Amino acid sequence: MMNEIDIKAGLHTVAGFTFSGVCIGDENKKNLALIFSEVKETIGVAVYTKNDVKAAPVLISQQHDSETPIKRVVLINSGQANAFTGKKGFHDAYHCVSTVANRLSVNKEHVYLGSTGSIGYPIPIDDIIDGIDKVSEGRGSSFIYAQNFIEATMTTDTRPKQAGIRYIDNGKIINIGATVKGSGMIMPNMATMLCTVLTDVNISHDILKSALNTAIDKSFHCTTVDGDTSTNDTVFLLANGYAKNKKIELQDASYELFVKNLTKLLEHLAKEMIADGEGITKFITIKVSGVPSEENGKSIAFSIANSPLVKTALFGEQMNWGRILMAAGKAYTGLDFNRLNMKINNIQVIRESEPTDDKSHNEAAQTLKNRDIEICLDLNQGDYEFTAWTCDFSYEYVKINAGYIS
Repeated sequence: MMNEIDIKAGLHTVAGFTFSGVCIGDENKKNLALIFSEVKETIGVAVYTKNDVKAAPVLISQQHDSETPIKRVVLINSGQANAFTGKKGFHDAYHCVSTVANRLSVNKEHVYLGSTGSIGYPIPIDDIIDGIDKVSEGRGSSFIYAQNFIEATMTTDTRPKQAGIRYIDNGKIINIGATVKGSGMIMPNMATMLCTVLTDVNISHDILKSALNTAIDKSFHCTTVDGDTSTNDTVFLLANGYAKNKKIELQDASYELFVKNLTKLLEHLAKEMIADGEGITKFITIKVSGVPSEENGKSIAFSIANSPLVKTALFGEQMNWGRILMAAGKAYTGLDFNRLNMKINNIQVIRESEPTDDKSHNEAAQTLKNRDIEICLDLNQGDYEFTAWTCDFSYEYVKINAGYIS
């Protein structure tokens, strides 16, 4: 299947990589994950959280990015985020890097490191060091090994989320596979998410970095669950050149084709992440159009998407469109709302800033029983638009987060 998302594909469909996920310590779930590239020339790029409080693995991975483009290892632990853990946190993280590098005979700067879980708690370093032998020896390239990797990265996720896409460029088949974990503390500038993307494309490092930034702006940076940005958010992208295509070194037609397919894949996973949001009962799409700039649309869309009053009203299936307008206005864009049109699930409820009739409102109210809800605002003041994806706030969301130590 070419140029289409394949939910049966994923990491394992990209040749040249092996995977492992194991249980360490006293946990009853897999919690240490590893990817290893068998190709020495594999390059890597990453995008990290913009939170001012960055976890030790984020800072170390950033340092490794500055030292070399070669990346052959992704090591992730779940359970503790190793964020705000002081000097011990950095010492433990460096210990993980040096141990896995020695075990796999690579340079330390060839390692990407990730952690996810509770903030402020040290990682179980002795268990992880002991587990690195186990996770290194237990590698494989099939679906089950990739699934083990994914399961070992999960925290409050209810299910694994991965997919793949393949396309043809000048006669060469290019594969991209990806997985994402995350279901809460989700907001642009990443989320409480870790995403790993693998591809066999032959591409230069700078061009790969540009492609990832472009794809993320149109996918993960369009999502929010609760408006919070975590300390550990990272997207890793490794490319091993296995496809043997002519190397992409310019932003030419081959580059655009790669970006198009990468974006499609990451958009799919971004929506999957929202659909697996903590306690979700509604998947909500917010489209803002007719604005003077994309930034205007983004501000309004996220102001609505992050409003607790909007999210709780939609959970309660209440046709409280006043909350939507309140949230749009508190984006402080300074735009004129006197020409506004608004539709809920394609039913017009406001026309030129005047409420439509009761029949339309009642019809729209009935559609709020659906799991998928689309809210469209047209301000009729420009040619730009922006779409955000979010979910509702349910009783279960409060229950999960009241009982989870961040």
